Amino acid sequence: MNLMDISDDINAALSRTGKSIESDFKWVFKSSELRDATFHLLSVSGKLLRPGLVFVGSEAIGSNPMEYVELATAIEYLHISSLIHDDIVDKDEIRRGKQAVHVKYGIENAILAGDALIARAVSLSSKYGEQVVSRIAGTAFQMCDGEGLDFSVQNGKIGQDYEGYMEIARRKTASLISTSLSIAAVREGREAVTIRKLETAGENLGVAFQIRDDIINSIGAADLGKRPGNDDLLRNRPNVVTVLMADLEDKKKAVSRSIDLMEDFVQSAILTLSDFNRITILKKYINTFFDSKILRNYIY
Repeated sequence: MNLMDISDDINAALSRTGKSIESDFKWVFKSSELRDATFHLLSVSGKLLRPGLVFVGSEAIGSNPMEYVELATAIEYLHISSLIHDDIVDKDEIRRGKQAVHVKYGIENAILAGDALIARAVSLSSKYGEQVVSRIAGTAFQMCDGEGLDFSVQNGKIGQDYEGYMEIARRKTASLISTSLSIAAVREGREAVTIRKLETAGENLGVAFQIRDDIINSIGAADLGKRPGNDDLLRNRPNVVTVLMADLEDKKKAVSRSIDLMEDFVQSAILTLSDFNRITILKKYINTFFDSKILRNYIY
């Protein structure tokens, strides 16, 4: 099951977005190397989770997902820019099965490519109004701030603890997922309580997503998309399993507790989303994606 199973309208909007990721970057580059660096990850189809959530959020409030294709594309540009910059900070060499942008084109072009994608994201989102642009800009700042906190942990400037970990997860990862799910409601000027419910559900999903990624990294589950070996531990990156091991000591117990936390955040998101129509399949998708049984198989 994937997001494209949710509805015919979302299916059509996601299909259009997948095609527009490259074609909607219409600015002309004079620097061919920067152009190639900017398009390096655009040519690789990702999960389109965040654009999908834009469309889910629009359906939840009764709007047509197709009206939000350009905004969903803008959010995907912002996401890809964060991946490019994140790989530089984390010194990762592979992204989406390809060389990371900074490895193939150099750090300088990678930084500029990320900046170009942010600029294009702002341009595409501007047609949706000042409130939307303000929300996109605020989210981009939170992502930068979260990455800054992440790097401070990596270089030993601040220590890892549970509250600090959650702050990084909310800013670096959950902020964009929260914005993706709620941005249509912002644009439509819906009441604050509706916007806040979608924001909260998105934030909880985002934290659960980060915890799941940390668990997979910690257990080295190659079949779930990670190379064997705990890169986070080796490089002192924030990871919920590492944080919990400080108290629980035993890694299996820490992994098990991390899975419990993931389940808590997922259930909180589903409970909040229950107030909205047309998201029954989304809830099934969430339960499938965050299947704790699969993760628990690695610790028994």
